[in-house]
Amino acid sequence: MKLLNFQTPHGDGPFFGVVVKGRVVSFEVLMHKTGQPRVELSDIYSYLDNLPLSETIARELLQYAEGYISTLTDAEKTPLEKAKILAPVPIPRALIDFGLSPRHLGNSAATLVKHEFGIVGKIIAPLIKKRLSAAAGGKMLYYKCNHNAIIGDNDTIQWPAYSSYLDIEPELAVVTGNHRVPIAGYTIFNDSSARDVQFWEMVGTGPARSKDFACSKGLGPFLVTPDEVGNPLDLNVKVRIGGRYEWQGSTSEYSAPPEKMLEYLKTIFTPLPGSVIGMGTIPDCTGLDNDLWIVPGEKIEIAFDKLGILRQTTPDVLGKIEPSRWGNREELKRYY
Repeated sequence: MKLLNFQTPHGDGPFFGVVVKGRVVSFEVLMHKTGQPRVELSDIYSYLDNLPLSETIARELLQYAEGYISTLTDAEKTPLEKAKILAPVPIPRALIDFGLSPRHLGNSAATLVKHEFGIVGKIIAPLIKKRLSAAAGGKMLYYKCNHNAIIGDNDTIQWPAYSSYLDIEPELAVVTGNHRVPIAGYTIFNDSSARDVQFWEMVGTGPARSKDFACSKGLGPFLVTPDEVGNPLDLNVKVRIGGRYEWQGSTSEYSAPPEKMLEYLKTIFTPLPGSVIGMGTIPDCTGLDNDLWIVPGEKIEIAFDKLGILRQTTPDVLGKIEPSRWGNREELKRYY
C-alpha cells in the first residue's frame, strides 16, 4: 500500500488516506462507505500505534475501494496529480539520520576539505576520500535532526541567509511502527544541508546550523508498506536538478539493512511509533558528491524505485545572504 496525507485541490483536509488506481481516497470516506468507523485509521499516528490491526483494516478498505472506485464521486476521490501531498509523518516523534553510505561520506569529506583548505585540501582530498570510504563502512553513526522542520511534496526548501552552498541529500528512510511491527514502511527523505558551514560543526559538536534550519527536512510522497517495496537495498535512485544536472545512485550501497540499523538503535533507546530514520545519503546524488550546486528557483526531483518521486523547490528570490567562507558564488552575487 501507498499511504499518504493529502489535501484536495480545493484545500480541504488534511486527510489520511491511500492511493487507489491513480486516485487518492481518504480512509474517512472509505469507512463511511462501508459503515465501519475505526479509530485505528483516524490519522497516521493511530495507524502506526495500532499495527498490525490497523494495516489489516486499511487493506480491507483498499480492497473495497479498488472494487468500487467508479462509484465514488469526484469529491470522494482525487486524481493523484491534483492532490496536495503532505509529509506522510507531519511531525515525526523522532528524526534520526544514520551514515550507512560510506562512499558518500568519502566523497563529501573530500569536497569539504578542498573548499576549506584550498590547495592543501586539493592535495589531501583523494587520500581522505579513500580512507574514509573504507573506514566508515562498518560503523553505526547517527545524529538527531530537527523534527520540526518537515516539509512535503512540492514544498519549498528554506535557503538560510548564512549559506551560499545549499544542498540536497536523498535518503531512504524507515518509518517505525510499534514493537509488533517495527518497520511500518519506507519513504524518501531529503536532508537539505548548508554545506559551507558544515565542516567545523562535523569536527566539533555535530550538525547544527548546517542541518537544522527551518523547512529543510523533506519527506514523501508516501509511506510505502514493506511488502510493496521488497528488498529495500535494491532500489535505483534518480535525481534531477532543474534541467542542469541528473544524478543516479542506488540503495544497494548501504552498508547494513534497516533491521540491523534498528537493532543497533534499540541498544540505546527504543524509537516510538512514527519515528523517521534516514539510512544515509545516496552516493553521487548530492551537490557535495559532485561539487555542483543548486541555484534559487531550482526544481528538484528525487525518484526512488517503488517509493515515487519527491518534488521540492528552492526559493525564486533570496534575501540578503552573508559572505561565504568558501567564497561568494557568481550565481548569487546580487544577494550579497
